[in-house]
Amino acid sequence: MATKRAREIQEIISDLELLKLDSKYREAAEINIGFFKAARSVFSFIHWLFFVGPKLRKNRESILELGDLPLEKWQRRGYKGLASIERHRFAGMMSSGFVRELSQIILKMEEIKDNNEPVVVLDLGFGGGYLGRRVFEKLLDVPLVYVGVDIIPVNLELAKMVFRPLHKAGEIVFREVSVVSDEVIDTLRWEANDASKKVLAVCLGDIFDLDKYVSPGKIDIICHSRVLHHIRPVDRSRLADICRRLSPITVEMDDCYGFWFKFWAIIATWAISNPALLNGAILSCFRDPAKEELTGYFKLVPPFSYVRLIFGQDIYPQDEKWQTATQTLVKGFSFKD
Repeated sequence: MATKRAREIQEIISDLELLKLDSKYREAAEINIGFFKAARSVFSFIHWLFFVGPKLRKNRESILELGDLPLEKWQRRGYKGLASIERHRFAGMMSSGFVRELSQIILKMEEIKDNNEPVVVLDLGFGGGYLGRRVFEKLLDVPLVYVGVDIIPVNLELAKMVFRPLHKAGEIVFREVSVVSDEVIDTLRWEANDASKKVLAVCLGDIFDLDKYVSPGKIDIICHSRVLHHIRPVDRSRLADICRRLSPITVEMDDCYGFWFKFWAIIATWAISNPALLNGAILSCFRDPAKEELTGYFKLVPPFSYVRLIFGQDIYPQDEKWQTATQTLVKGFSFKD
């Protein structure tokens, strides 16, 4: 196992050395090369974690993990490893707060709509569909249309492997769509009503193209989980703007940076035999915000994460009913300008 790991690390470093010749990726490649050289041994990695990694946070927006770079082999290796990890109990603990809070928001939105129509949820950065699966399990009797969008092909392959068997077993309606549009959402909603089942659809696409095809108010809830560290700051603002224009509420779920994660990372060096997965787990942490940086309506959730609510711009009439509903949605959340 150790020999295989060392061989894989060396292969990754060689690919990164070639990528470094492209000026667009030079800085990111150098950061990753330093990471993987340190990951050759536990002792050098601990030194990197405590003395090199923290310096990267001073310019953390320049950090790109291996899965964000145009190296498809390692992208697939990392995301497949993540999908495998997500089936374990530890992953359930890491995301249980997200599942609970999103499920509660869906239930509250169902009450606000009060029209027996399914709640339409759009999950940006769907990954292998882990969050969607957990929500389905928790909200067995709630009419739901859940649409997952991801730009990484291997993630959609993994999601299809999970949800197609549920479709064949008659538990859900599963669809693969080429674009998320008003017409597609209406069709999915009709299918949910007609079959009296939850509908899950997946789409390989760019989340920044959504507002080209979807009208404001067609989506009840937009959510994304552990996505922001893959996106540049300028694009994060753009994504938030798109969400505000399309949906009455967006549920942002991510982790907080803190000293705790270094101890978790040391354990992970022994537990994770997949170097590409380890890279994503560690470098993403260095890009996460500290809890002191959180603004708006947010709630800290176990183990070391947060949920933030972003409200849409004049999608629903700003009457007394919506104001009351808003107060219901933010119950238990803190607010900071």
